[in-house]
Amino acid sequence: VLFRSQDRTLVAVKRLDGFRQGKKEFLTEVKTTGSVHHFNLVKLIGFCAEKEQRLLVYEYMSNGSLDKWIFENNEGSLDWGTRKKIILHIAKGLSYLHEDCKSKIVHLDIKPQNILLDDVFNAKLADFGMAKLADKEESFVMSQLRGTRGYLAPEWLGRKITEKVDVYSYGVVMLEVMFQRRNFNVRQQEHPTLVKIVEEKLNANQLSDVIEECCGNDEEMRNNVGEAEKMIKLANWCLQKDPIRRPSMSLVVRFLDS
Repeated sequence: VLFRSQDRTLVAVKRLDGFRQGKKEFLTEVKTTGSVHHFNLVKLIGFCAEKEQRLLVYEYMSNGSLDKWIFENNEGSLDWGTRKKIILHIAKGLSYLHEDCKSKIVHLDIKPQNILLDDVFNAKLADFGMAKLADKEESFVMSQLRGTRGYLAPEWLGRKITEKVDVYSYGVVMLEVMFQRRNFNVRQQEHPTLVKIVEEKLNANQLSDVIEECCGNDEEMRNNVGEAEKMIKLANWCLQKDPIRRPSMSLVVRFLDS
């Protein structure tokens, strides 16, 4: 819901369902979002907790969530430069959470719905209700599965979790932004996922076939095939089944910035 504050600033108010999102999750989101300050993280302006009423007040992001642009937008796809910018901004936000905060913060639910875009398509991470704070070198055991199907790293099955689960989810999102299509479609479960297609083509040394098979009529990607191939390889690195083999997000940023 959108409101104007007393100083006429437009803000977004997120109302949380008291039954679906418990007090612990609400406090986690307030504590995490309120303690971090980075251009690529959505800014928490204030909050309210009264009885069952739980409200979070965020800066307004006029272009909404990323999923609407890469999955649902019928007015034409994002141009290649904007896609690269969004991919870099997500990486910078995650790098800050993992390496530059006092305690390491693992988001645990990286997906396009939790990435918001401002009026010039700067991307910012949002929704820290599932986030986990940990010591810099610490892994942790989760009592229950968190995150969203299609973005979950394989190690969730063993429950020993590090920030590398975010790196895996980032790899999925990176491919989705590049190709502007879903990794996993509930209505087409018999079809291979985007991640699986990329993995199989790379293993068969058929990188050019990935773009041919997955990008459809996307002339923007075809015109930037050299960059696209390098970014597909980077995404695949993030998607390694062994978390130790995945890069840190700061390394991803360096690759994208080079």
